[in-house]
This record gives sequence, structure tokens and C-alpha cells, in this order.
Amino acid sequence: MGVLHITLLGAQNIGHLGAWFSGDLWGLPREEFVEPRGAGGAFWISIGSFAVPLLLLGLLVSHFGRRGVRVPPSVGWGLAVWGAVGAAVIEPTPMLLILLPAVLLIRQRERTADGRPSAR
Repeated sequence: MGVLHITLLGAQNIGHLGAWFSGDLWGLPREEFVEPRGAGGAFWISIGSFAVPLLLLGLLVSHFGRRGVRVPPSVGWGLAVWGAVGAAVIEPTPMLLILLPAVLLIRQRERTADGRPSAR
């Protein structure tokens, strides 16, 4: 989801790259953070969004999974609450999709040494 978000919204806002890397976003007035628009708004919905940290979290969870390390269910619960609140605030939204990995993290099982799920 993170790659898709960055790819689609990044491509859609590529016209703002010059402003992003020329320092135009430095020293923005407070109003730009309250109601972002233009290059600032494009930044916050693309590379400044939660897509990059979520992508990195997914890579970390995947890394742990390959080693049989269980991620604490609190990570799944945190994602579930965030996705539910986001979906309650704005519709239509893809934030409900966050519930899929959240439920998987909450309900994951520990693995035995040979890779099979352990009985709980």
C-alpha cells in the first residue's frame, strides 16, 4: 500500500519537485500547516505522508516474520485504531485497508523451530 501511495501521489504531484528541493517549503507560515495547499499540500500527501513509515514498518514486520519473530499485537491494535479513526473522519478513503494487516498482526501465531504455527 505504501509503494502504491507514493507512486500514484508522487507522480500526480511531480510538478512540485522544484519547489520542494529549492527551499520554498522552508519557513512556511503556520496557516500552511493548518490548511496546506500548493507545493506544501502536495508534499504532505506524497513523500511527507505516512506511506514511507508504513512501508518501512511492513519491511520490518516481513523481516521479523522470516526469522520467526512475532511482532507485538499492540502494533496491530495501533494500526487498527488509526485506520478506524481515519475512516470515520473521511469517506471514501482507503484507510479501511489498514485493517487487513492490523488484524493479521493481532491474530498472528508464533512459529515453531521448523516454521509451523504453534498451537495456542
